[in-house]
Amino acid sequence: MKQKGNIIRAVLQQGEVLARIAKECFTDPWTETIFRETLQQPHSQIWCVTEQQVICGYLAISRMGEEISVDDIAVLPQYRRKGYGRALLEFIHEVYPNADFWLEVRQSNNAAIALYTGLGYVKVGLRKRYYQNPPESAVLMTRYAAKCNKD
Repeated sequence: MKQKGNIIRAVLQQGEVLARIAKECFTDPWTETIFRETLQQPHSQIWCVTEQQVICGYLAISRMGEEISVDDIAVLPQYRRKGYGRALLEFIHEVYPNADFWLEVRQSNNAAIALYTGLGYVKVGLRKRYYQNPPESAVLMTRYAAKCNKD
């Protein structure tokens, strides 16, 4: 299957663009400062998916030993349901094939939960009142490398 979009590593100069995407996607978005600080951390990475040189979405991760935290993922509304979020996650799973991944997702975000479940993530817990604006619990999900790499 052909990968959706082109995936590139974000650079510091893209902090403003990433913050605009986050603002369009979330009620409690990361700021440009957060993106810039994340891009300067040695254990963090941000990857962008582009289509015709337009950044459609991004994925921010943190490496913690043999585990990867999916810290933030967003796809602009006009590019959703076209495989860009899946492409970002499949890409990072290939970069770190032996790592366990974990993330939090709003309890009401059924589309994201379905995407993560389809990629091998399982629900492992609930973080009550994790999100603000509006207040909501988060579903904690993990993708165990050992279960996904049994081929």
